[in-house]
Amino acid sequence: MKLLIALTLLFSTSYLKSQNESLNGVWADSSSKSFQNCYAVFAVKKDSVFMTHYVEFNGQPFVEHGKGLITDGKLKYTVKVTLQIPGWTTTEGQHILSLDSDGKTLRGTYSDNTGNKGPLVFKKKWPK
Repeated sequence: MKLLIALTLLFSTSYLKSQNESLNGVWADSSSKSFQNCYAVFAVKKDSVFMTHYVEFNGQPFVEHGKGLITDGKLKYTVKVTLQIPGWTTTEGQHILSLDSDGKTLRGTYSDNTGNKGPLVFKKKWPK
């Protein structure tokens, strides 16, 4: 019985590690047609997630970076804005994402310090 429990834990840990590592790479932001040239780069180490996000909204660049954890199968991280779009007051926010069963789509929500909320969708670009 102890052997069965140990093997189950080992398999679960190995599966989670490989699933988390498959999140590493470049993802295209496909949340809205108003946004162009939008890419997020995710780096995962164990249960920690780091990201950098470049967005153009109607031609204006926006950059944010974030870090957080993967818990209960969800990426939960805080972002800090490093380049704002003129007139925007967003300086930080939260992203919560889940990997779809296809392994190529991250889907979830964002919220920011000004009360904005909405959907987020990222499609895996590299590596495929």
